Amino acid sequence: MADVTHPEDASDLLDQIEEVEALSSIYGDEWCVIDEASRIFCIRISDDLEEPKLTVCLQIILPPDYPSAAPPIYQINAAWLRGLERTELASGLEDLYA
Repeated sequence: MADVTHPEDASDLLDQIEEVEALSSIYGDEWCVIDEASRIFCIRISDDLEEPKLTVCLQIILPPDYPSAAPPIYQINAAWLRGLERTELASGLEDLYA
């Protein structure tokens, strides 16, 4: 059977492409593509661009049905961020889409 593309899938992909272009423009060198085909990206945020001591990598995964039916998936990578601070940050990110 032939693969049928649903209009909402095409619309989601176009919205994702536009959003990725905007985020890339906003974050510049801090934006990186981990796996374009799987729609996995990262924003690397440091306390100092010259000599970073603290760095957070916010990984963003865009599911195929984002933004029409599913939220983005966030993963925070920072060895120094633990406990309640990490939990509160993760909850805040999840609340953005709710």
